[in-house]
Formats: sequence, structure tokens, C-alpha cells
Amino acid sequence: MEFTIGRDELFKGLQRAQGVVSAKGPMPILANVLIEAHETGINIFATNLDMGLLGAYEGQVKSPGKITVQAKKLHDIARELPSEDITIKTDDDGRLRISCGKAKFNLATISADEFPAFPKYEDSNFIKLDSAMISEMIAKTSYAISQDETRLTLNGAYFEVGPTNTLMVATDGHRLAYINREGAFKVSEPVKSIIARKAIVELSKLIGDDSDPVEFLKQDNHVVFKKGSLVMVARLIEGAYPNYEQVIPKSHTHEISIDISDFKVALRKVSVLADEKSHMIRLDFSEGKLELISEGGELGEARDEAPIEYSGEGLVVGLNAYYLLDLLNIMPQKKVIIKTQDALSPVLAQAPGDDSLLCIVMPMRL
Repeated sequence: MEFTIGRDELFKGLQRAQGVVSAKGPMPILANVLIEAHETGINIFATNLDMGLLGAYEGQVKSPGKITVQAKKLHDIARELPSEDITIKTDDDGRLRISCGKAKFNLATISADEFPAFPKYEDSNFIKLDSAMISEMIAKTSYAISQDETRLTLNGAYFEVGPTNTLMVATDGHRLAYINREGAFKVSEPVKSIIARKAIVELSKLIGDDSDPVEFLKQDNHVVFKKGSLVMVARLIEGAYPNYEQVIPKSHTHEISIDISDFKVALRKVSVLADEKSHMIRLDFSEGKLELISEGGELGEARDEAPIEYSGEGLVVGLNAYYLLDLLNIMPQKKVIIKTQDALSPVLAQAPGDDSLLCIVMPMRL
């Protein structure tokens, strides 16, 4: 195998692979990337068995072939090289030879025959989705994905593509984020999947900032996303996702409107002295005013106020300050509407007049 590739093109491919390779996995070869040179260019493939990323890159191929090499070392070499052409070839002794200007390197390799195969899929079955829509859905829900490895189904986001809408839900059992976007999609019935947290992160990177559509396919026990010359495959989380519809409040007796900027400023102030484990603050709602109180035990307490639009009976609720800040950061308008039934009921937050983005936080006992 021998080919020439631009340094920036190679580095781009290796940079993308870093989020997928498994340096501490059960198989040493999973710390490698598979490089395949063929007539039309160069493919770079990385996998950790739960997720794989395949990218096609431009280059001049002198002789085709494929080999695997440690991803991090090749990435680090490419990072230090100038933006010039790099020549890469394999020798009879199994080493990978890399040259750029006067710089020369050789790396140990492992045969490509030992590398896991990329899953096969049917191109005709892909569903086209708007990239900006998927990016928004990830940005507005991923913060609520659980990091508790013992609750497997909560370690991912629930993703559903139906004939007339697409939705994404994430929850860690203490809070929930829900977003629904309408549209016409080429499916006869909803396609449902639970996509792991790490795959969600890599999907966001794959989508990037351009407006080209992303294509989606669910096949057997994995999902495939395609965009341009990139293909990502991810193993699905098995099991039933919690019934999120039961968590979303259907009625409320208290509704408060508050400026998000004012709310965030006050939250940051009082959270400084909140309990270090629970991060709980007390929210005291009264006519026209919200008082925020945190008690840090021996450290002391903090208080602040913010104006609100509210004329109902007094209400005192205990909530995690950081959970509130997370949901306020993804709200699309200048104000947020807070709804709840009482001090022990779930608290729902949404933008005024918008039921397509909902955030729920469970209260804490005062």
C-alpha cells in the first residue's frame, strides 16, 4: 500500500476517529484505525464495537491496500506536521512508513484482517433528516441523559421518527428534556431507538455546522447515520425506555413567568452556598416576586430576589440549582414559563406558548 494525502485531510480524519477508538478496550486492535487505500481515495475506519465511524478522504493512491495502526500515535504525528503532502506506505516488514518533507516516521501495525468489519446496510432504506433539526434536538436534550451506568436504558436518548414528526427525549430520573419537531418523513410507522450518550456526542460532531441533510437508518440492533462522506454506526441500547409521557404534567395550579436572564443571575449567586451534594435551593414564589434561598450549613446562607409575573397563592419549592441552570440555558426565548401543581409535584418549564420543548425537574423535600 502506498498513497499521498494532504496533511490537513489526514489530520481531519484522524481527529474524527479519536472520539471512537478504544484505547483501553478488550482488544488491542480497537486502539487502531483501519486505513484502506483504493482507486478513488482513502478510507479511515475506527470502532470500539459499540460504535464505528467511517470516513472517505481525498488522496493519490499509488498502490492499494489496507492496514491498521495505532490511532493516537498517527494522530499526534499528523498534528505536528506542516500543511504539506504526506506519503504513507507499508513495507515488507509490516511497518508503516510516513514521510513529510525531511521528517520520517515508522509505526508498528496490525493486520487489517483482524479488524472488526463495518456493518452492511441497505442504502435505499435511509430516511433524510434536516441537520439543523437534529443538532437542535441533541443540544436541547443531551444534558439530561443519565451518567449512572447501572441504569442502562437511561444512558441514552430516546429517538423517534414518525410519519409527521420527530422527537427526542432524555432523562436521568431526576429531570427530563423533551423536544418534538413536525415534518413529513418517509416512514409508514414510527421508528424508535435508544441511542447511547457517547454516540449522541459523536453524532453531533458528524452533523457539524453545514446544512447538508443527515440520513438515518435503523437496522437490526444498530442505527446508521450518514452525512456526506461520513458514516457512523452505533449499537442500540436494548430494553424499554421509561414512559416519559407519564412524567410530563397534564395540569397545574401555579404558573409563573420570569425573565431568564434575571433568573440565571440570581441562581448563580445563591448556588454558591447551596449544599455541595444536593445543590438544593429554596424557591419562594409570591405575588410579583421570587425569593431564592440556599443554606450551606456551617458555611452560611444566601438570598436573592427576582421579579416575576405571578398572582396566585404563595408556593415554596426545593430544586437543584444546576438542573435549573441547565434547562434555562437551552430555552429559546427571553422568558420561561414555570408550571407545577404543588411543592411535591414535578416542575415543568417551557418557552411561552411553545409545547414542543418541555423540561421537567423533580422537586426536593425541604
